Amino acid sequence: MTENISIQLSLFVEHGREREGANFYGAAFGAQEVDTYTIDGVLAGVAMRFGELPVTVAGSNPNREKVPSYGGPFFPKQAGAVSAIFQVNVGNIDAAFSGAIAAGAVIRDEIQTDTHGRRVASIYDPFGHIWALVERKSETASLAA
Repeated sequence: MTENISIQLSLFVEHGREREGANFYGAAFGAQEVDTYTIDGVLAGVAMRFGELPVTVAGSNPNREKVPSYGGPFFPKQAGAVSAIFQVNVGNIDAAFSGAIAAGAVIRDEIQTDTHGRRVASIYDPFGHIWALVERKSETASLAA
């Protein structure tokens, strides 16, 4: 059964900021735009690929925001007010970290070494989501270990 499973995510930003979100994720992480979705001629979502992972940057439905009992999903109201952290495995954390900051991210944790010997950092994107950056160990370092 597992061979028939795939995962696709929808990342919610404040309604009206969908294009800004897609532009940020492209600039910060190299995500590629695949398609756009509109409702009554208004941009509602941008389909993207983060590497192999399909992610839709979608605007939070204002009607659901007005009546929370109607149910979410909602966009983060402040930095870090989220239920998940997105982890990005990168080849060069220095370049990825500085690229995300240049694109508009805010530092949550500076680059440091974790208990597994990996270089890691975390940022808030301009929409309040937390992104953990983890540097992949080089092939030669993995073979030597």
